[in-house]
Amino acid sequence: MHNYKLIRAHRSSISVSINRDGEIIVHAPRLMPLFFIERFLEEKREWIEKAVEKMHSHPKVHKREYLEDESFLFLGKEYPLHFGNYQEISLTDRLNVPQILKFRVQKELTNWYIKKAKEKITERVKYHAEKMGTTYTSLMFSDTISKWGSCTHDNRLQFRWRLIMAPLMVIDYVIIHELAHTIEHNHSNAFWAIVRKYTPAYRQHKKWLETNADLMVI
Repeated sequence: MHNYKLIRAHRSSISVSINRDGEIIVHAPRLMPLFFIERFLEEKREWIEKAVEKMHSHPKVHKREYLEDESFLFLGKEYPLHFGNYQEISLTDRLNVPQILKFRVQKELTNWYIKKAKEKITERVKYHAEKMGTTYTSLMFSDTISKWGSCTHDNRLQFRWRLIMAPLMVIDYVIIHELAHTIEHNHSNAFWAIVRKYTPAYRQHKKWLETNADLMVI
């Protein structure tokens, strides 16, 4: 098994993810025995190795330069970056950033995207959960590179905040996929029947993520 970073917290379940640097991150309850964690990782070995391999083989995105008119995705549309005499970051036909924030534009844009992602995804999760007649325990956000979303055995949902760069229909597909796991904790025919019922074009949405993942960067 690869080396991994263990984070213990007040939680009832264990989970594993791969961050953007290819590091394996394990979240576990504070008092969970190490042998149980190791057994869990051994059971997930095949998935972990595939995820790590995929990350290392993934094309590297060119480095952002944060220049005027550089394009940034938001809800599936490209916006040219523009610096000016603004009070805060905003969207018009451009992604407007206050000139005074230019020296730390990456940090400010990241925070803005995370804020917008939490607002929109939370809103859509509530909408689709009600529509699908299901519930979830909690909703969290992360920046792991291995998954766009996840659902634990006790229905804790987690989404990658960079999803806010995708078209709304693609965001909805990922949300529906994870909410379907609150009903069917597997990828059985019954699970895919639920996904298909609420997002018939899910294959196209999944393809969009695979094709455009390299552009979803800050």
